[in-house]
Amino acid sequence: MQGRSLVMLLSVLYGSAFLAGFNENLVNMALMSIMGDFGVDSVTAQWLVTGYMIVATVVVTCMAFLYRRFKLRTLFFAAAALSIAGSAAGLFAGSFAVLLVARLVQAVGTGIFIPLMMNTILAVTPKNRLGSFMSIGGCMITFGPAFAPVVCGALVTAFGWHSIFVVPVAAMAVLAVMGFFFVKNLETSEAHLDVVSVALSAVVLTALSFGLSQLTISPLVAAAALLATVALAAAFVVRQLRCDHPLIDLAPIKNRLFWPALLLATVAMMSTFSMSVLLPLYFEGAAGMTALAAGLVMLVPVLANAGATLVGGRIMDRRGEWPLLPLGFAGIAVGFFALAVVSPTLSVPVVFAAALLMYAAVGFIFSPSQTAGLRVLPPDQNPFGVALMTTFVQIAGCVGPSLYTGIMSSGQGSALARGASSASAAADGFALAMLVAAVIAALGFALSFAYARAARARARAKAAERAAAPQSVLAELMEADPYTLPASASVGEVMRAFVELKVGGLPLVDDAGRPAGFVSDGDVMRYLADKHPVITGAYSLMEAARSQTFDERLRELIALPVEVIATERLVALDADATLEEACALLATRRLKKVPVVREGVIVGTVNRSDVLRYAMGACMAAVSE
Repeated sequence: MQGRSLVMLLSVLYGSAFLAGFNENLVNMALMSIMGDFGVDSVTAQWLVTGYMIVATVVVTCMAFLYRRFKLRTLFFAAAALSIAGSAAGLFAGSFAVLLVARLVQAVGTGIFIPLMMNTILAVTPKNRLGSFMSIGGCMITFGPAFAPVVCGALVTAFGWHSIFVVPVAAMAVLAVMGFFFVKNLETSEAHLDVVSVALSAVVLTALSFGLSQLTISPLVAAAALLATVALAAAFVVRQLRCDHPLIDLAPIKNRLFWPALLLATVAMMSTFSMSVLLPLYFEGAAGMTALAAGLVMLVPVLANAGATLVGGRIMDRRGEWPLLPLGFAGIAVGFFALAVVSPTLSVPVVFAAALLMYAAVGFIFSPSQTAGLRVLPPDQNPFGVALMTTFVQIAGCVGPSLYTGIMSSGQGSALARGASSASAAADGFALAMLVAAVIAALGFALSFAYARAARARARAKAAERAAAPQSVLAELMEADPYTLPASASVGEVMRAFVELKVGGLPLVDDAGRPAGFVSDGDVMRYLADKHPVITGAYSLMEAARSQTFDERLRELIALPVEVIATERLVALDADATLEEACALLATRRLKKVPVVREGVIVGTVNRSDVLRYAMGACMAAVSE
């Protein structure tokens, strides 16, 4: 796919993903007005959020099938049509039932967009630019929910709650027109969908959300719903283990280092998504703020959450789980406890400060919790681990609002029965929900403390084992004079080095000798292919070289800095790595040689042929003994 076409295709999908995130929080600022217009309580109203998340979760679990089975244009326009239909129905809804159905239809459409964007990025972007494109996609997913409270709060305040649906209708119409010109089909493949598993997952999520919402209101009904949830969940698990094409592969759950991280990520998501529902109810119902003012107050904590996510990921890369995870969950617990204490005072600045602490703390540990679990899985289980993480995050978005809104409603009802004013009752109900959230966060802290300590102990034991071992086989096999190029080199210098050294790739280093990237002959061909789409291999490269147009493009490429085409991340081995780790990296990445790094500096190169000769020699020696 050529450069301009790629940019325009991804621009449409980025916009669609932003809108999908925006729609998740679309009605949050309008719940108080909807409750007043239709005469429903907060437990009923929150189903506009929970129902949306249930449907979106089911759609996400089906996307692996849908993306392989249907063409990209078909999926995009089907999702756009459903999104517009659901949003238009919400715009003119005259009853709560119609509004709920509108939200569910909307969820089917927009629930497709985020996985569609991510899968398309993986399929069409050059390897050396994958990280950049994925980062932009991550920003779209984060900023959609962040700006929804402000935009929708302003619309609710100025024009009433129906007006919030004008935004997705107009935005989706514009994206659909752009999609008509720029969304192109990709290859499809054979895929299978287990319909029974899909139905079971929908029923389990609905029963779980309903049971949690009734927990403090009608304990007997809640108990029955939760028992049904357990039975149906067991049936779902059995189905996944026995059917030929499971909806979700549960193999990573058997890893005792994975499932605690899965729980931690779920608790973190429950915290932020529940607050996106409860805080507007508090600010409007208890503090008497307008929807616009409440949205503006919420914007800062949400943006702090996004910023902390970037910082938390870097800390995780440098220091690991300890002490990041326990400190983050401690911050969440303290934030929730502070909210429980100060919310009855109706002091908006203090509540804002406590909410800011909670949101920022979640930002620091949400991605690291996922990373901690995924990086302990063997490579063949990575796709299943990602699917489980994504599904449980969606589930947290379903059950969190149900649980905490039910608790808030129960506390509010008890306060009203004692003769409290409506504002004080809303504040008391919110405080009770925050207290329960603080308890759950404290449990998350205890789990994260034990998990992070164990991870630190494993890392120390591994380091001590390596330090006590004699010189590793890897050190013996390593060539101590690696081929490298300065990161400031031009593409012409790189191509000359390829020819003279008879290699297909070279690491790039900065002035201090530290890795700055990697460039391969494949990067050269990918760049030329973007400019000259017929290039698919060496033969087509030579054929294209005969044209004057190609010659001009090649001259342009040779003059470019190598960083334009290079891959930012260098695939390398640590100098203390074992032979088994070297074999695994060479095999999974299909490399002929890999750089060796010690304390951030490239110190050598290991060749696949040397590793194979050593392994075969060791094998023959063992047989002869």
